[in-house]
Amino acid sequence: MKIAGKEAVADAAMDIIAFEGMDKLSMSTLAEHLGLKKASIYHWFPSKEEMLDYLFSKGHERLMAKGFRLSLEGSAEEVLGRAAEGWRGIFSSDDTLPFLRTVYALRYSDARAEEEARSIRLMIQSQIDVLISSLGVDDKFLSLLFSSLLLQHLEAILEGGNDDFSRDAASFASLLAGYRKN
Repeated sequence: MKIAGKEAVADAAMDIIAFEGMDKLSMSTLAEHLGLKKASIYHWFPSKEEMLDYLFSKGHERLMAKGFRLSLEGSAEEVLGRAAEGWRGIFSSDDTLPFLRTVYALRYSDARAEEEARSIRLMIQSQIDVLISSLGVDDKFLSLLFSSLLLQHLEAILEGGNDDFSRDAASFASLLAGYRKN
């Protein structure tokens, strides 16, 4: 198998981490997986640490390229449903799923993964803060509650589930409607 370059080697490494586990990744298993000699892997990455740095850097770039704009028009249920679907699309996309699985698998053992998981959580929380506020509710607790619920569903996708958040988004919109009346 001829390798297209550094990114192809990195993608193969990320797939191994994401779908088999970090303990399965070594330069030897990566070379075997790609049908190459181990020396070929070292041509692109002198060390496993340099490869991991590259994986996190490239994965972050891919994730940021996936950003989406969200219309605040419509009912609370429609707005929250669109937000949930937007994030669901990012978390289940073929080009970001391996990176996100890697981040969440390593978030307690690797500082880069921990920082990336924190960034993702903060992005989601910030976006939900804006959404909840745009719906006429200024309550940080409700915003954090919805963010946590959304993150729980997104993590289920990373674990291989085909999680549908629409019912919970609709229930939460009903909760917001009741809150705005009070």
